[in-house]
Amino acid sequence: MNYLKSGLHRKIFLLVLIVKLTNLHGQVLVHEEPRHHPVFQNKQIRILNVLILPGDTSQYHIHTTPSLFIRISSTTTGSQLQGGKASTGKSIAGTILFENLAFPNTRTHRVWNADKDTFNVMDVELLSNDTGFVQNPLTLPELKLELDTGWVRAYRLTLFKGKEFMLRNKKQSFILVSPNAATIQTKQSGKSQYQTLVPGSFIDIKRRHSFTLKNVTDNTVQFILLELPVQ
Repeated sequence: MNYLKSGLHRKIFLLVLIVKLTNLHGQVLVHEEPRHHPVFQNKQIRILNVLILPGDTSQYHIHTTPSLFIRISSTTTGSQLQGGKASTGKSIAGTILFENLAFPNTRTHRVWNADKDTFNVMDVELLSNDTGFVQNPLTLPELKLELDTGWVRAYRLTLFKGKEFMLRNKKQSFILVSPNAATIQTKQSGKSQYQTLVPGSFIDIKRRHSFTLKNVTDNTVQFILLELPVQ
């Protein structure tokens, strides 16, 4: 009982702290920052498509959840923690990064674009608890496991010209992200279609639904496949 009370007190303290910081300094939660565009949400994740134009700077914003970042553009950017020093770095398209930004690792910062092209990153907020996976990672020849956490697994999927990738009736759900432009043929729930993807496009793969992806371009294409725990 004391443990439950302690956990409740910590959550209340965090909520009060966030409200106070927002009121005093004008920060916003990350999904409310104007350059962080919510494009998808369910019980497990919220996807933000982050777009910052050359020379533009985001508001100070607060990250409060474990998050997976998928770089869509190769861009020189700057960032600054509130009250800290500014720093710059290079965002490389196709790279992925996981950060547990839940309390006590919350982060308040701002980001700017120091390049001539638009800065684009996908911020996948992981909204469910750290339940972990009951099933082992996928072991398919086209997949390479790059991140394995209690919230999400991230694989790099490589498809050569004309090759197919298939998932059949899995208990867990998946999100397929295209960091590059690609033309594909998909089949899900018995419906087949051709799709032209742009960098940052994604496909929600439902639980217990078969899914087939075929590369119909002349080039090798890569995707990021996110696996979410069974809820």
